[in-house]
Amino acid sequence: MKKLMLLLGFLTVAMACKNEAEDMAGGDLSGKPGAGMLNPNAPKSGKDPVNPRSETFYYFAGYQVSKTAGSDKMGMDIGKAPDNPTQLYVSGYSFVNMYGAGYTCDEKTGALKIKELIATEMAGSEDANKAEAEFFKNLQEATRIIFEIQQVQILVGNPVKEVMFFKKR
Repeated sequence: MKKLMLLLGFLTVAMACKNEAEDMAGGDLSGKPGAGMLNPNAPKSGKDPVNPRSETFYYFAGYQVSKTAGSDKMGMDIGKAPDNPTQLYVSGYSFVNMYGAGYTCDEKTGALKIKELIATEMAGSEDANKAEAEFFKNLQEATRIIFEIQQVQILVGNPVKEVMFFKKR
């Protein structure tokens, strides 16, 4: 059932990409002026490409260790499976592509175990693809999630070697 939900969500995103391609071009990869890493496929706004009238709940603010900067153009939504609250689903758009991931989550400790990560396969610049590979690798190696009032932290590795910050819009 979870794979069907991810597949249906992914198909919806793919159809939106076809219809809203102009929203997926241009932008600065790093989100910082003068950083020099351009992403020709970055969204022009922080709006959800599936529903351009609404924004995602969180945006990627950056890493604790890595020099790769985040951007408010990189959105993320988090949801729980209605029939199983231990199943956590994350979806959004990164440096080039849209993604979806399923995790098993312990609500008490925030411990995560990845089930699968899927993404579209659009081409991007070398720098954008490198940054996205790092982003996806960290999502695949996520071990814990911490929900705070204004942000979500995703801890990577055991012991923790990186922290990804997603801030509320």
